[in-house]
Amino acid sequence: MSDRLYEGLARYHWWRRRLARARPGERLELHKRLAAGDADGPAAGVAGLDAWLADRIGPLDGAHVLDLGCGFGATLFALAARGATGVGVTASPYQVRRANEQARALGLDDRVRFVQQRFDAPIDGHFDAAVAVESLIHATDVDAVLANVARALRPGGRFVALEDCGADVLPDDADTSLLCERWVLGRLQHAGEVREALDRHGFRIRETIDLTAQVAPRPAAVLDASERRLRRTRRWLPVGRDVVDAFLGGVALERLYARGAMRYLAWIAEVDR
Repeated sequence: MSDRLYEGLARYHWWRRRLARARPGERLELHKRLAAGDADGPAAGVAGLDAWLADRIGPLDGAHVLDLGCGFGATLFALAARGATGVGVTASPYQVRRANEQARALGLDDRVRFVQQRFDAPIDGHFDAAVAVESLIHATDVDAVLANVARALRPGGRFVALEDCGADVLPDDADTSLLCERWVLGRLQHAGEVREALDRHGFRIRETIDLTAQVAPRPAAVLDASERRLRRTRRWLPVGRDVVDAFLGGVALERLYARGAMRYLAWIAEVDR
């Protein structure tokens, strides 16, 4: 997503969170919620994914963790509660401000901090592990981002990436075009490209887990009705069209999943140096 689009979506999410009277640490997640899966996948819900990520990272007590695409800090807060320290990186200055506020409210500001910068910009510090949840899809240059993560990790450092990727044969159709247009993606990367980029930048892939079965797109009729409603809203909305665009892109993404054209993959890799 463009910085403007992502910033608008962040403000919208925070506004909804305030309406729900969420307490510190609640309703901070921006990633998709997964259905229950098999033994290899996370349990359903936010807590299930947090525990699954923590298990894949390994021992957290005293570990220094980088969260690439940290949003409002939900993942990093969950890891800090298990003993980690860390830095969260986001393109949104609004998210940085709110995430640092949440850290203070939770009493975690001595363990985690949040910064605004590009994903391919050098990151201050060295890390034992890094996580990226639904972040690489928004990278203009995945190669540059993974090279940056590799530089930031200590030798043997672990990288856990959970990502929306196109199947290795991507359709060139209306849904793909709508997703790329509304999310301002140069192109939709496929799973093979991510694997190859990890190899190029010195990551040894220990495990690849396909979690696609835990993604539950809504029925086609519901998606069609949602798209019509969003397009009508966008036509008459004087401001906030960026947020509507984000949701239109989300409808296209759900359709691609329903058609088997997308994969939700987890890579667990280590810097091989």
